[in-house]
Amino acid sequence: MKTSLTTIVTIVCITVFAFANMSAASAQNIARQAGAQTTQTAEFCDCKKDLDFLASKMEDMISYKKQIKGDKVAEFQKVYTSLSAEMETPITQVDCMFKLNTLLSVVKDKHASLSSNNAPITSEQYKDSLYVAQFKQSEIFKNHPTVSENLNALRTRLAKTFFDAIEGIYVDKYVGELAVYETAKTGEYVAVVLKSTSDFWGEGQIAYYIHNIQGDEYQVLRYHPYTRMLWFQKSMLAYNGKLWGLQKPLDSPNFTEAPEENGDWEFKQLTEDTQYLYFGSFSNRESNVDAFKTFYATYKDQIKASNIIVDLRNNVGGNSKYSDPFVKILKKSGAKVYILTNYFTGSNGEQFTLKLRKLDNAVHLGQRTNGIIAYGLNYGTGYESPTGNFLFYPTDMNFHKFIDYEMVGIQPQMALDFSKDWIAQTLDIINEQLP
Repeated sequence: MKTSLTTIVTIVCITVFAFANMSAASAQNIARQAGAQTTQTAEFCDCKKDLDFLASKMEDMISYKKQIKGDKVAEFQKVYTSLSAEMETPITQVDCMFKLNTLLSVVKDKHASLSSNNAPITSEQYKDSLYVAQFKQSEIFKNHPTVSENLNALRTRLAKTFFDAIEGIYVDKYVGELAVYETAKTGEYVAVVLKSTSDFWGEGQIAYYIHNIQGDEYQVLRYHPYTRMLWFQKSMLAYNGKLWGLQKPLDSPNFTEAPEENGDWEFKQLTEDTQYLYFGSFSNRESNVDAFKTFYATYKDQIKASNIIVDLRNNVGGNSKYSDPFVKILKKSGAKVYILTNYFTGSNGEQFTLKLRKLDNAVHLGQRTNGIIAYGLNYGTGYESPTGNFLFYPTDMNFHKFIDYEMVGIQPQMALDFSKDWIAQTLDIINEQLP
């Protein structure tokens, strides 16, 4: 993936190194259902303090105030009361993180997140070649959750699964070859290393926990491939053999992604009548702002072909200050605009998509967007929980007018074939529509 989505970085704390919030079941239950062998000693904590803290902070969010009204107030209170009852005695910090996310998910706000306060492996250790060379002798490595499954038998069984099934053999380019299989609990899956290509991973170790929400939507928790921090996504779409960092091996390239050679700002003259624009980011990052200024000054007067492809695949958003100028340019051009999006088009990238779709001569192609559009983070202020285990990042920007797309994304007017090059498909559509 060119750019990563805004993620909820979650650290687990059954021990100082340990486990993860993966689903409603406790980490220990999931490990047992997956055949996991664990050596961690569970550390219990007072999650009720953190729940009360989260509930209080959520009430200040714009998204809460916009959504939790009328019957929704009772629904929120019911979830809070139910979770509180499960916290009458201390629970593991893993279960605590899951339960906090359960409350947070009552509000449709994909930007709002909980994160951990620390990481098992620091950036300094990651850069230390001696530490890396000796990592597999460390307690972090030895105590990492593993499974007791026969990996050869697991590989043989999963090799027979259908390509579109969630179970199967995947590749994580930073970890290696992984097996995804359902545990004893329906709808609960783990991704286990079959063959490591990293100094940080060993065979049989659990790299992901996956929980089905509905249809092709999953909650996904993954260990960072180097720091062993845990990343948690409230909702991820499984499609074309892909789920977040997991990809089933393909005989052809993954055409849903933006071309590897693209920078974040690209202009190409594809044919005499067709131009191509790629916008990979609208972020406020200084280097990106500088790139925007150069790109805008160079190409603003050259965008005038009869057909213009605007590629927003993997654009996770940023500031409308860097996207809105192109709405004006494209409107003025009078061109037929072909908008390309994929599942990793998010935030301001989605807002830009909707603005382009309002143009008289625009058509939206590709795949649904991410659905992280109705709110945002301006200041990115994190609040430490009473136990000190977590940080809460509430949203502070109001784009509630886009609430119908939050969590579900924007559906394209014309879907593209996953097995063929998307630019080539778009050019074919353009040629078919020529008089």
